[in-house]
Amino acid sequence: MAVEPKTTTEVPESTSSKTGTGLDENLAGALAYLLGPLTGILFFVLESENEFVKFHSAQSIAFGVGLFFVYVAMTFVQFALIFVPRVGGLFSLMFSFAYLVVGFVAFLGWLFLMYKAYSGDAYHMPVFGNVADRIA
Repeated sequence: MAVEPKTTTEVPESTSSKTGTGLDENLAGALAYLLGPLTGILFFVLESENEFVKFHSAQSIAFGVGLFFVYVAMTFVQFALIFVPRVGGLFSLMFSFAYLVVGFVAFLGWLFLMYKAYSGDAYHMPVFGNVADRIA
């Protein structure tokens, strides 16, 4: 029994659908996180129909704005620690380490969200995902 070779070379279609920007939805969702709220707002405005991209854009906005408020609060706490007598400077210096920890965790979260969007998963972060659902 002979097996006939295939003579046509068809390229299978992508499983992800195109968006209003002309990109695949998984790529557009990942790019929405690239520059934080800036690209989040850009893709949120440009994408009018694709719910996947709108959700990731809204979550990018919420994540970026939330991190901004976390850093502002940390700055106020560190500033207040300076005025504690005798040990305030030491506490303020130790609190500076918290900036590094929060920044590193935020960077890992950013990478994780880009990966999840690119893999086609609409991952909801605990707080920011709920905000993104309301926005999108």
